[in-house]
Amino acid sequence: MKFFAVLALSALAIASDAPISTDSADSAPLVARFEKSEKSDIEGTIKFEPSSNGTVLVSIDIEGLPSSGGPFPFHVHEKPVPESGNCTATGGHLNPYNGSTTATTPAAKEVGDLAGRHFNLTGTSFEGEFDDNYISLNPDSKSYIGGLSVVIHSSNNTRLTCANLKEEDEAAVGGGSSNSTSGGAAGHSGSNSSSNDTSASAANGVGRNEVGGLLAAGVAGIVAALI
Repeated sequence: MKFFAVLALSALAIASDAPISTDSADSAPLVARFEKSEKSDIEGTIKFEPSSNGTVLVSIDIEGLPSSGGPFPFHVHEKPVPESGNCTATGGHLNPYNGSTTATTPAAKEVGDLAGRHFNLTGTSFEGEFDDNYISLNPDSKSYIGGLSVVIHSSNNTRLTCANLKEEDEAAVGGGSSNSTSGGAAGHSGSNSSSNDTSASAANGVGRNEVGGLLAAGVAGIVAALI
């Protein structure tokens, strides 16, 4: 019993809220450029650029989403798309602070879980933007997204398409290495051509104390069980 309690205590110690990132002000913008392929009609861009306060402004302009299978989550994944275009090879979501997809506060979610903090893509085409407080364009940050990838999923988590994150000039010249491959695994504004159910973003900085309180209570309970 004590062994499992120690394991649970260790897990709580490892997981932590992601810090708010304001270190991107002087960084170069990055773009994930999606291109049509034999398996996917999805095309367009998701652009990441510095906001005036050093956070990251995310701008979405996507067309060709399937008429069924939505809404469509999108995330920053921990590995780039390989030359084969296999989206499964991009691994899981960027998660340097061991966040959870089921967390109820933005800071406790996985850093790469953009849809979870803001909104899913809806309709067959989608335009929208939001500021994100947790990803970074600074190479010195644990939350840096350069050289990684963005994956668009169907609602059942199938990976529909993926694209590497590159500096804007490089993405325009070299393409985004976007391809469609199946694999398992909520902003300021958003609009789409066939649906109007885009949800507003959760407030990025709210709730960090709540999560800290829950973790502290959990630790106290486990310690009490060990005594």
